[in-house]
This record gives sequence, C-alpha cells and structure tokens, in this order.
Amino acid sequence: MPQKPASMKKSELLEEYQSLAIREANFRTIAEFSPVMLWMTDGTGKSQFFNRKWLKFIGLTGKTDPGGAWFDALHPDERKHCLDSFQSAFKAQLPFQMEYQLRRFDGEYRWILDTGEPHYDENGFAGYIGSSQDITERKLAEKTLRHSFAELNRHDREGGLLAEMSNCLQVCRSIDETYPVVSLYAKQLFAGHPGFIGVINNSRSLVETIVEWGDAHDSETVFNIEDCWSLRQGRPHWVKNPRQALNCWHIKQDASTGYLCLPMTAYGETRGIIHLQLPTQSSQETEQEKTFEIIKVLATTFANQVALALSNLKLREALQYQSVRDPLTHLYNRRYLVESMERELARAKRNQLFIGVIVIDIDHFKKYNDTFGHDAGDAVLRAFGELLKAQTRREDIPCRYGGEEFVMTLPGIDEENLLRRGESIRKSAKQLMIEHRDQKLGTITISLGLALFPMHGQTLEQLISAADTAMYQAKKQGRDQVVLAENHLIQ
Repeated sequence: MPQKPASMKKSELLEEYQSLAIREANFRTIAEFSPVMLWMTDGTGKSQFFNRKWLKFIGLTGKTDPGGAWFDALHPDERKHCLDSFQSAFKAQLPFQMEYQLRRFDGEYRWILDTGEPHYDENGFAGYIGSSQDITERKLAEKTLRHSFAELNRHDREGGLLAEMSNCLQVCRSIDETYPVVSLYAKQLFAGHPGFIGVINNSRSLVETIVEWGDAHDSETVFNIEDCWSLRQGRPHWVKNPRQALNCWHIKQDASTGYLCLPMTAYGETRGIIHLQLPTQSSQETEQEKTFEIIKVLATTFANQVALALSNLKLREALQYQSVRDPLTHLYNRRYLVESMERELARAKRNQLFIGVIVIDIDHFKKYNDTFGHDAGDAVLRAFGELLKAQTRREDIPCRYGGEEFVMTLPGIDEENLLRRGESIRKSAKQLMIEHRDQKLGTITISLGLALFPMHGQTLEQLISAADTAMYQAKKQGRDQVVLAENHLIQ
C-alpha cells in the first residue's frame, strides 16, 4: 500500500479505503459469478479458488476439496497427462493451455480447455490464475470435419482405383488377361479384408476361384453354385457372426468371422461372386454397421465393374469365334485362314521355314446328301471336322474351305513329315464310323493334295492352287490317295 502524504485529510483517506473495498467486492463478484469457469492456485499448485460456475460443473456442494474433486473427475486416461502438464508448467512458470476430459455433474465426460497465466506478488511467483472452457462441441465438430475429410479422401482414392481398373479391363483382350488386373486392384481396395473372386464355369455347375487376396479366408475355392446363398437368391448374403447365422455351404465349419458374398451380374446373367471376410464384431455396433455398409457399397461397385468386363469379353470372344469359325464344323473359316497365313508366310520367309498346305475333299460326298438327306451330309462334315481337330498340332490351322473341301496349313514342317501327316489323316478318315439319328452312314474316304512353301508357291493362293491340282490328280488316280504337288519352284 503506497504511503499517503501527511497532509491528506482523514476524510479523504477514509474515502479512498471505501473505494478500494468496493472495487475488491466488485472483483470478487465478477470472479464468483463469471459466466466462465475460473480457478486459482498458489505457488505449489495447491487450489485456492474455484468459482461457482466451476463448482456447478463438477457438482460440488459443501466443503469438499475442489482440487481433490477435480482430480477424481478427470478421465482415468487423462490423469497422468494432466499432472505431467501441470508440473511442467509450474517448473517453467510460463502460460499454458491443456485439453482433457472431465466428468460433469451428470456423469458425462466433457472436453475442457484449461488456460493458465502465472501471477506474482512481492515475493515473486505466487501461482496460476486460469479459466476452464467446455470445448466438447468444438471437439465433436473437429472430429466430424476430420471424418468428412477422411471420407472424402477415401472416396477419391477408391474412385481413382476403380477408374484405373475399369480402364485396364476395357483394353483386356481375353478373360484370362483380366485376372491379374482384378487381383491387383482387389488387394488395394480391400486391404485387410481377405477374399476371392469366383466365376461360374461353362457348364454353370461350379464356382471356380480365379483370384484370391489377403492372408486367408473361410471359404472353399471350388464349390457348387447351390452352395452359395447369394447365388441362389441373386442378392448379397451378409453374415455378421457365422456362429449365429445361416451360412453358405462353401464356408468352413470352424469359421469365426463374418463375411459377405455378392453375386457379380451383368446383362441379366450372373458371372460369379465376390467373397469378402468382414471385420471381427466389436462393442460399437453402430460403427461396425457403418463399416459393413461402406464395404458392401464398394464391393457392389467393384463386382459390377468386373462382371461387366467379363460379360463384354465373353460377348467379344463369342463374336470373334463366330467371325472366324465355321458354324457347322467349328473349324476355322476361309477368312481366318487368309488372315493367319499372311502372318505365317511372312515369318517363314524371314526365318527360312517351310509351310505345308493340305487340300482335302471327301470322296463321293454327294451320295450322302442324295441317299440320307442333307442333315446326314452335315453329320459327315461335323464328324470329319472333329477328326481334323484331333489330328491338329497347336500351330496348325484346320479350316473348312467350302462345301466338302477342307484346307489345313502346317507351319514348320518338311516334305517327309507333310506326306506322313497326310497319310495319317487319310487312314484315320477310313476308320471313321458315322451315325446319324441311330442310322449308320458307313465309312468315308478322302483325297488329299499337298503343297509346300516355298517349293510350290510363294503366296497362299499359289499354294492352295498347287495343292488343289494335286488333290484332283488323286481323284483321277482312283481317290483315297495322297498326292504331292509337282516339285517345281514357282517364282
């Protein structure tokens, strides 16, 4: 208290003391009834003051020690953090801020922001004066915002991966090429969720796994279509707990985690399923339901893209097959022969290789149509087409050239082996027993003309012409023969 001048009147001194008393009372009123929670400690950290707002928040009445009540109200996970922070602040004697969870009078834990400022007296550091602010709504808003950003990032990432996969699937040329693509993106999209993709086989009886990912899953990899509830019902089958649900028959008996089976359907036809293991059940049922729904939506989009790609490739392969195959014998047609021989001739010229060409005609074919009808003639053509396929190496090209005439090209074969192959086909044809509608049509014989690149021609037209001439020579000589074209080089 500053010394007063000796000349100050007693009345003036009394008036000043009264003013100070009023000001002190006003400050106490402000501190006690402030709309924010206020507190004060001494230099050792012992509590000296908590205002009514703070006491009301905690729910204190009577003479209970507010400092002890504060510690008891701390969330158990926050106690060490808060004590360490206070000790560090008192040691440094600097302003501080601290966030922690504190139990309110109704039992709910609320987020609190403590702000402390050091105060001093004539002896130096005297403690902290601070305020406590309930920031729960702000923390919830921050959490929601972080979650929204996380969701947005997740959507962006998943959308980007799905777009990349779709682009790759669109340029795949065969169904087998799609499997590595699907596997690559499934591992990224469903990390942490082991699973597989199974496709329905051509006989539509079995589901066969084409790609798997993750550590392990609880399903068989090959099973009957009827073993999967999703394929039976044509909709997702979602099991949270396999011990308390209707499980698919392809799920192993000791399965302990939930799963999702999702049919892959496009253009009204089911191509297979995607199977995913789901997270282990937790106490937070709402969060788990949300996680399941997120996985389900992503898996549905993924399955639709894969099914669409498989269907498009299946359709493309069917159209390609129809465009290069003879519909009756299923051998290659003339168009495919011409296109493939351009490539084979170029390779043979570059590498100095031989190419054999065989022209085959079924002897007396007209009698089958005249005697037994055109359906019987078609049966003969089909049977001989099967024989040619059985006599074919992987690199050979058997084709129905027109009517009862067939052409077969054999890359990389010499004259001796060409004659041997021709003779083998002739003998096999004689042993062919053909039946149509339970009626035996008898045996057939064939006449074969052979030509060899480059001795008998430089182009497909020249080679076929030389082999065709040799085939007619075989017919003139009594049929059921193999004749090699005249051995001269055509320039």
